[in-house]
Amino acid sequence: MTFGERLQIARKDKGYTQEQVAEFIGVAKSTYTGYEKNNREPDVFKIKRLVEVLGVNSSWLLGIDANDEGLTSEEFRIIKKYRQLDPRGRAAVMDTVEREFLYSTSASRAADAKKLADDVLECMSGADLNEPVRKANE
Repeated sequence: MTFGERLQIARKDKGYTQEQVAEFIGVAKSTYTGYEKNNREPDVFKIKRLVEVLGVNSSWLLGIDANDEGLTSEEFRIIKKYRQLDPRGRAAVMDTVEREFLYSTSASRAADAKKLADDVLECMSGADLNEPVRKANE
């Protein structure tokens, strides 16, 4: 994801227009639009102001932090909120995540088991189930 794409995501997440952000950081709208289109690059002072205005991590905005690779903006916002919780809040979130993970994985395993049973029954359909018994008695 490019700087411009991250900038656009952060702006939209805040509900700002390009014109509003441009005004907040003290540049012309056309200059700001150039940032989002990757036609222009803001200086260090503008980047600092963007981080403040948009409430994002500078490493995320600049694409530096490898730990943020692949995170959606929603996932990034959830992590930011989680970090602001007190220990009780963090424990409650982790309990919920664990419970939902177990539910999802057990539902997945149940679906896998049903598919296996269906496959076995399909293979066995038409087969003489008494044949192994007859052979054993011979």
